[in-house]
Amino acid sequence: MKANDQLFKQMKLKNTLLCCGLDPDLKKMPLEITKKETSDEDKVLEFLIGVVDVTAPHICAYKIQKAFFDILNQGHGVLKKITEYIHVTYPGIPVFIDCKIGDIENTMKVYIQNLFDSIKADGIVVNPYMGEDVMLPLIKMADKSIIVLVKTSNPSGRIIQDVILQNGQPLWRYILNLVVNHWNGKRNIIPVLSSTEELNFTEIRSLLPDKMPILLAGVGTQKGSYANLYELLNSEGIGVFINSSRSILYPKSSKPWKIAIEEVAIKMKEELNRRRIK
Repeated sequence: MKANDQLFKQMKLKNTLLCCGLDPDLKKMPLEITKKETSDEDKVLEFLIGVVDVTAPHICAYKIQKAFFDILNQGHGVLKKITEYIHVTYPGIPVFIDCKIGDIENTMKVYIQNLFDSIKADGIVVNPYMGEDVMLPLIKMADKSIIVLVKTSNPSGRIIQDVILQNGQPLWRYILNLVVNHWNGKRNIIPVLSSTEELNFTEIRSLLPDKMPILLAGVGTQKGSYANLYELLNSEGIGVFINSSRSILYPKSSKPWKIAIEEVAIKMKEELNRRRIK
């Protein structure tokens, strides 16, 4: 099944728009994990397996931030193991690798070999600003989700993404047009939009195919707003998913860490569902 179709299926099956980010930070993990006399790699894997086990019933996808694995000596192996664990233990949940890659053709081939052939990701996050060299190898991969940075949630992104073009539109709108009308021939593209900006979600949704999902970024620690989330829903009342990483993984709670994480995930799922109603 195509990764985008898997995503939609999970949204409907579990009645959820929540995506759990897996950003393993040893400085923030529970003492129960970090005090063990095991390798950093084993600590990270144990923590992430615990997170996955309690969040899987409540989420539609996982988004794994690759940078947190790159600093581990055997991080590539840990990344492969947690991806495999999700696929085997909770089949059907897509795993997206957040690496924000974007390079020339020969380098993209190596990225693709690593992320899809070795790690077995269902989708990746890409930066399209080097143009067709980035996108052409990916848009042919119909079974994979290609998540494209369009309008990001970090404030300083504005100095590039909000540059006004000759037609009077900001640069990010031009990228969105490419995403919708030029690169989505295999229906495998997912645009990233910001929840920290005052965007016209109704207009944006009207420009997108009904079966094109949206990743709404910046909810959680970045304090993005999802008050108008309903404006991004498609005809089935789904079609947008919200990633949260730190808010789910490291909750401020006196309860056992797995219970605390599950409670946060459930609360966020329910809050997002309330926002699906105008």
